[in-house]
Amino acid sequence: MYKREMATEGLWHFVTDLSNIQKPSCVDACVAIANDVTVRNREQETLRRAKERFSKAFQLGPHMMAILRKSDYRYVDVNCRFLEVRGYTREDVIGKTPVEIGVLESEVLQIMEYLEIQGSVQNYEYSLVTKYGAICTVILSAEIIHIDDQECILFAYNDVTEMKRMEKEKVEQLTKQLKLEAELSQSNQLIADIITNMPDAFYVVDNQWRFTFVNKMAEELLLKTREELLGKDGWEMIPQVKGSLVEFNFRKAKKDCLPVTFEYCSILHKDIWYQVTAYPSQHGLSVYYRDITERKSEREKLIKSQAEVASILESMTDFFCAIDRNWQITYINRAGEIAFGKTRDELLGKKMADIYKVNDTALFHYKEVMTEKRSVTFEIISEALGNKWFEISAYPTETGMTCYFRDISGRKMAQDQMARLDRLNLVGQLAAGIAHEIRNPMTTVRGYLQLLGEKPDYVAQKSTFALMISEIDRANSIITEFLSLAQLKQTKLESQNLNDILNQLYPLLEADTFIQNKQICFNLGEIPNLELNRKEIFQLVLNLSRNGLEAMEERGCLTINSYVMNGKVVLAIVDEGSGIPQENISKVGTPFFTTKDNGTGLGLATCFKIAETHNAKIHFDSSPQGTTFLILFPIL
Repeated sequence: MYKREMATEGLWHFVTDLSNIQKPSCVDACVAIANDVTVRNREQETLRRAKERFSKAFQLGPHMMAILRKSDYRYVDVNCRFLEVRGYTREDVIGKTPVEIGVLESEVLQIMEYLEIQGSVQNYEYSLVTKYGAICTVILSAEIIHIDDQECILFAYNDVTEMKRMEKEKVEQLTKQLKLEAELSQSNQLIADIITNMPDAFYVVDNQWRFTFVNKMAEELLLKTREELLGKDGWEMIPQVKGSLVEFNFRKAKKDCLPVTFEYCSILHKDIWYQVTAYPSQHGLSVYYRDITERKSEREKLIKSQAEVASILESMTDFFCAIDRNWQITYINRAGEIAFGKTRDELLGKKMADIYKVNDTALFHYKEVMTEKRSVTFEIISEALGNKWFEISAYPTETGMTCYFRDISGRKMAQDQMARLDRLNLVGQLAAGIAHEIRNPMTTVRGYLQLLGEKPDYVAQKSTFALMISEIDRANSIITEFLSLAQLKQTKLESQNLNDILNQLYPLLEADTFIQNKQICFNLGEIPNLELNRKEIFQLVLNLSRNGLEAMEERGCLTINSYVMNGKVVLAIVDEGSGIPQENISKVGTPFFTTKDNGTGLGLATCFKIAETHNAKIHFDSSPQGTTFLILFPIL
């Protein structure tokens, strides 16, 4: 016997049992029993499709889902979302109990208890721990289901971690907002109390100029009580201010929608000054009064004091200026204008370096004041300010520094004159004491040397006698220079042109430069006649020129200029030597001081003496690039 399923054209399904039998007549026969299974098949198909839909919904659902076998509480199936959130693989979960994958046993027992009592669990909130220790909050629902004749439990989890976090934040924000509102209310009350009791007057008017708030000091200012003012028109209550500066500025503030601050002498209180500030708003105008009577009095005193200081600075004969951190001149007095030969407008705002070349020494000290914030005092000779000596005192300020220039040219000149007079006095005393005593025996010795040189017995020593005579003559010439420094007789001066003397000297100097393989350059400008002694000027120029030539290397150039500057005739002798060492500057012109191997130290001393007899001044400037001697002759 065997079974066979058949379907008809009408979609009917039959299961036929076929059996072979043998009739009494010994004939084989077949017995067929047909059972209609159409309904059963349809029910089975419906169930299959339902299971398939459940499986898809289970696996692809947006929430975590799991199925536990009720008999042993082990996982039969979990969906993808469950594995994703918990961080497990299917192998980690299937066949395990919830406790084995991190759920608290107490939580599991409580859920199962609810399930037994109620038959299902709805909206049960608890915390899940992921494989890596993270905690999430879920809402759990559970139902008993049957799968393949087994009683199982279907769990559905709704992850509300983010929602809980947002709710918590919202609660925290609401709490903070309520706290801020309470603090703001308290702060507003505190502000109102402060404004009411502050020592300055304050009131508020609306757009119709009616008082809406008045503090205690405003009552004193307006000479009316708060009750009298609130709700009343300000112009009617205080008619004295109509047409005044107050009304003008209040209306301006409202019109421009900008705060206005001004100073105002009270109409209601004699000799009381206020600083008034009006703040416009869409609701009206807030007005603040501050009593500045004392401050204004102090300001007037300060202005008066500043005017007095300015007057003193302007009346000074010494140069004074203020310089900011950008080295720009911010103030300069009248003496400074005269010194620079420029107006104040031309000087203010300009940098010092743009106005004149700052001496290196001065620049060093200025930077010292700016960076180290300490006062310095020093002396310099300024070419930019007419080759004058200045004593400069520089003081640091908050904005830069101030400089006080005192012209000490007269003092320096007097010091130089005194030093030179002391030197000449010493020379004179020495000359007066020893000149004649030395010259007389030297003349005798020279005569005997000449006589001995002529005798036949000493012919072999004639050259030695000649050398001795030349040395005696050299000593005699030194004594002659010595006496010329000490002489007190009046020098005879005649009106003549300095250029004529220089032109007369040119061939002699040209020969010297040619022999030494050096150059000379004459630049003689148009100059007036001067009262001069030709012989002495000849000696002065020759001494200075030969000093310059000796200081230079081969191919160096000596330059001699003559020109008129600042009402004086200037003779300039410029060399290209290595300059005078700093330690020797103060000794220049001292008798017997020399750096030459064969020098006497009387050449420059004689030059200073000659300049003095001509009422001329000698200035010099020396650097490693060369030395310049300037002889300034007064024009009569």
